[in-house]
Amino acid sequence: MSNLNDKATKAASRYLEHRGYTVLETAWKCPAGTCDVIAEDGDAIVFVDVSARRDADKGFPTERCSAGVRERREMVALAWFAEHEDAVDMAVRFDNIAMLVMGDSRAMIRHHLNALGGAIEQLQPRAAAGIPTGTDLQTLPEAA
Repeated sequence: MSNLNDKATKAASRYLEHRGYTVLETAWKCPAGTCDVIAEDGDAIVFVDVSARRDADKGFPTERCSAGVRERREMVALAWFAEHEDAVDMAVRFDNIAMLVMGDSRAMIRHHLNALGGAIEQLQPRAAAGIPTGTDLQTLPEAA
């Protein structure tokens, strides 16, 4: 992880904590990929992608939200939930935090809540394959 990315992840974690989130993991890795910050916001588990840029002339970093990025982020979330069986009956949300670094200790932050929520049409082909399309993770009833 580059020094800028490491600092941005730490700053994003502090930002979320100041807003009442509980940070559960940072730089969490699995075979499907990495999640910069995993946090709890009330009854939701939030998977946060953090991006940062130093060049103010170029503005905020662009948010990546292609079908491939969405699938990777969902696979990382599934892997995290597979390791955390105690996290049940929780809503799932995918946020983006973009930072424009202004100096050693200052940055402008843009927090995009539910960044993947607008592309529902991308989920429909997954439903045909039998993959759940909801955003809530719930316990399943025991098999009879």
